[in-house]
Amino acid sequence: MIDGGRFMFVASTQKFASFCTEIGVKKKTALSVLVFALTLGGCAAQPVQPPLAEATCQARSCKIKVDASACETGGRPSVDIGKIHIKGNKNIQIVWEVQHARYEFRLGRSLLLKNPRGDPTGQFSGKFVLGANDQPDASLKKGKKMQWLDANIVVDNNEYPYEIVLFDAADNTCTLDPIIVNDG
Repeated sequence: MIDGGRFMFVASTQKFASFCTEIGVKKKTALSVLVFALTLGGCAAQPVQPPLAEATCQARSCKIKVDASACETGGRPSVDIGKIHIKGNKNIQIVWEVQHARYEFRLGRSLLLKNPRGDPTGQFSGKFVLGANDQPDASLKKGKKMQWLDANIVVDNNEYPYEIVLFDAADNTCTLDPIIVNDG
């Protein structure tokens, strides 16, 4: 009888262990599905950023229009050229122009390279706010147009992500992260 009882106990223990394993698998499966759903939901909640509009500039001066109208409602500005390829010439004047009455550039605070080391290869100089007749004016600290001179020298890394920071009269900012590519 004891042997039979031990057999029943062992059999019951095996069934219980099998049952627990089955529940554990179901819990793991349910947990995996839940994590996947939350991850997917989190991705779906992120606004889809449109791809950057690309253009190649082969002139001595390249113009980029910055539309700040979305800044009024808490959005981001947009640019007509988000990834500009500079090709063929050296010391190219890149001019950014704000297309909104309330927003402007601030010298030294509005166009910034994303690389924390700045510009180690010396690609960009002549950073000015433009005044009358679109000429650089060292006395201006803010305005609707800014320029950089791009040496367009091909080095190991030719992509230069930068940040556009626009300011309103109350110093509220609105930002965007486009790219300059020096193609030589």
